[in-house]
Amino acid sequence: MNQPVVIVGGGASGALLAVHLSRLIGSSQVTVIEPRPVAGVGIAYSTTCPCHLLNVPARNMSAFPELPAHFLEWLKQGEHAEATPETFAPRMAYGRYLSELFGVSGVRHIRGTVTAIRPDPSGAVVELASGEKLRAAQTVLALGHFPPVDVPEVGAGVVEAGAYRRDPWGGAGPLPAPDLRPDLAVALIGTGLTSIDMLLSLRGSGHRGEITMISRHGLLSRGHAPFEPLSAPVLPLTTQPETLAYFKTFRKALREGCDWRAATDSLRSVSCALWEKLSFREKYLFRRHLFHYWSVSRHRMAPGIAATIRMELADGRLKVRRGYVQSVMRGRDGAVLTLRTGGGTACADFGRVINCTGPDTQYRRVVSPLLSGLFDNGLAREGDLGVALALDSDGRVMDASGVPHPSLYAIGPMRAGALFETTAIPEIRQQASDLAALVAADYGSDRRFLSA
Repeated sequence: MNQPVVIVGGGASGALLAVHLSRLIGSSQVTVIEPRPVAGVGIAYSTTCPCHLLNVPARNMSAFPELPAHFLEWLKQGEHAEATPETFAPRMAYGRYLSELFGVSGVRHIRGTVTAIRPDPSGAVVELASGEKLRAAQTVLALGHFPPVDVPEVGAGVVEAGAYRRDPWGGAGPLPAPDLRPDLAVALIGTGLTSIDMLLSLRGSGHRGEITMISRHGLLSRGHAPFEPLSAPVLPLTTQPETLAYFKTFRKALREGCDWRAATDSLRSVSCALWEKLSFREKYLFRRHLFHYWSVSRHRMAPGIAATIRMELADGRLKVRRGYVQSVMRGRDGAVLTLRTGGGTACADFGRVINCTGPDTQYRRVVSPLLSGLFDNGLAREGDLGVALALDSDGRVMDASGVPHPSLYAIGPMRAGALFETTAIPEIRQQASDLAALVAADYGSDRRFLSA
């Protein structure tokens, strides 16, 4: 089968790109390959828990950069008539929004998994696990997020018993599991937004036991609150490209009375440029020493969720510990977790342990026949610091020699090896709009399109 554009992955990134492309070159020219029955929801927006909220207000969640109120108007026409620009809507509502847009677009959705992409005079041959093959003039990787890195040591039987969950979003059934007593303690490895999601799921299902969140720094994401936006970034592009200089300049702004939220958000438009100016060593230093502090300030909780977390902490039902998880073994109540801290090691029993450390961005170690094939065949190489993929400024995948492939692109989280900000909808929708325009500009003038 010949197809001008094939998008591999139909989560938020893939669906947004498909919608934008359909408006420019027509829906019949685009195919999305996605194993889920519904395109557009991905991991984040497939949740069925109403307590899982967007961490961006409705005013910034439109699928279209040129129509900033599009999502808000959609909300108000449905079950959320009371929505305002500052509403933090349920994530499952946003999933419906994206899936509806995709459905209306008329883009073809093939339920399947891509196992290989091979160069071809037409562009590429996309191979599915089913054996089906598609010839594509242009191919876009939109695989989204991958499961987290496992803990160093996992005991025999602990996963099979349901006592340890390697992937919080994996197919292990709802939380809490039916055999988890509601009073048993639960450990969440990680203190970011995924851990917050798991806590909300547990409480929403009636779990009342103590929950412990564990991470190396013990930092919880902060909450949204009103602030007066700044007229200019607190880090000018002329700032000396060194991690320490960035840190000192940012801290100086806070000392002079700048709200930390305003300071953080002022960098959104320039963060990718500031990141690109750093050397390999400086990027490493930032990731090593400052990224966790940046992340908890940048990726904030909805106000209502932040209030819930404050209450959990005040009541003692939620505890946060600093440390490094060494192992998860079978235990009396379910699992025994071994934690290394500054004072040595400690063991504790939990009914469940859930890995909430966030997606693995080191694609070389991700279990994916598609990615492994791209690396092994020299069609792709790792991005900065071994993260995701190396790309050019238009999102073209670079081969092992550093040459951009003319017809293979990546979008969304898969651009994390080249871009500092690439996981939130405001950035992804702009990528989708720009990439759709780039592909459309070639449409009709490229013989690969005409023969597809």
